[in-house]
Amino acid sequence: MMKRIIIAAILATCSMLNIMASDDNISGAWHGTLKITPQVELKIVFNFKTGEDGKPSVMLDSPDQGAYGIAGEVNFISADSVNVTVRRIGLTFTGRKQDGKLTGKCAQGTMNADLELFPGIVELKRPQTPKPPYPYTIKEVRFNNLSDGVTLAGALTLPEGLNETTPAIVMITGSGLQNRDEEICGHKPFAVIADYLARNGVATLRYDDRGYGESTGDGKNATTEDFARDAKTAMEYLRKEMKFKNVGILGHSEGAAVAFILGAENNSGLFSNPNFIIAIGAQAVRGDSVLIDQSATMLEQGNMPANIVSDYVEALHKMYELKIREGNNMAVENIEAICANWKNTPVHTPLKANLKKIAADNNLWLNFYIGFSPAESIADTDCPVFALYGEKDIQVRPELNMPQMQRLAPKATVKLYPGLNHLFQHAQTGAVQEYGTIEETISPEVLQDIIDFIKKYK
Repeated sequence: MMKRIIIAAILATCSMLNIMASDDNISGAWHGTLKITPQVELKIVFNFKTGEDGKPSVMLDSPDQGAYGIAGEVNFISADSVNVTVRRIGLTFTGRKQDGKLTGKCAQGTMNADLELFPGIVELKRPQTPKPPYPYTIKEVRFNNLSDGVTLAGALTLPEGLNETTPAIVMITGSGLQNRDEEICGHKPFAVIADYLARNGVATLRYDDRGYGESTGDGKNATTEDFARDAKTAMEYLRKEMKFKNVGILGHSEGAAVAFILGAENNSGLFSNPNFIIAIGAQAVRGDSVLIDQSATMLEQGNMPANIVSDYVEALHKMYELKIREGNNMAVENIEAICANWKNTPVHTPLKANLKKIAADNNLWLNFYIGFSPAESIADTDCPVFALYGEKDIQVRPELNMPQMQRLAPKATVKLYPGLNHLFQHAQTGAVQEYGTIEETISPEVLQDIIDFIKKYK
């Protein structure tokens, strides 16, 4: 998943995107559903408690987004009324208790909506999440990337009746630090995939990203190339320690770019290149193009006027080029010149501020990623490749990336899935806000196609 800056870059600017939800209370937990757009609803939970000093406090959860414990302020609370503010996301709720529920108004940015809250917490429905007993073996493992001083912790899923010819797959998450299940919004895509593969005779190794979960190392300052070395270590572990002879890579989003970095390595040999690659939502253009395209799509979904979207996209292009060629300082110094023809509107002003924030960002991952292109690696990969794209993916849009993938890898199997988003869920709009509201973790058709591909090249 591309979680790092893709969403944050615009959210800081555009209240209309409202990715965070909001809500209400009186004592204990109260939950409700906030209608963001006609297509998008978010579950929210307010958790009220009274401290030892007698002062009330409130925490907001947005389970659909995997956001928990967002601190708020209780402005007023009584036996039947409450008023709270969650400054971090600019949200307020005012409600009155009546007939066992809290009824009131929730506001955030330009949004002002009715909200009903009911006692209790929210239990997310995730029917595909694996539950024991399992017809396969799961082993906790650790392996070392000695060159970087990183120990990676993960889960090795082994099907029944395996031997050295059993296909084995290293699973690589998308951008942003994630655990071995690539967990997001209560979904565990990698756990679901590993379960399905094991039931169909395929072994998998999935691991916590460096610096996250039980893995060591500095993940916050790691680049795509650093994550590629971790993945190579995982591949070597399966071949050297576990004696698997048919080892492939399944990468999602940035993880797919990592797969092609390893697929294109020139040092052939027993422990080097993957035997096959499954690239889910793979970028095929330079990183800045992916981020600019994401920004434009999200602004359009937020009903931003076309002329303002055009202004912002043009400015992003110029700013990223300066950032790549001349560095952060030059990019920051030229923002005013880049935006010289902009109007001074209530929308243009925060967009310009956001440009300055991105230009000044010293994050190593970002500064590497905007200039990183997987094109050469894709073209140099000669193992079998299965590239999957979701028609409603707004994070790695197929319109931008799929034609380039087909051109660079003419022998690859490239498939577009109608109605699927970046997580390969069946979606209405593909918006990031939808991820947690959908019960399906991943399309069963995608799971079966992955198995069919592996069996074809076994």
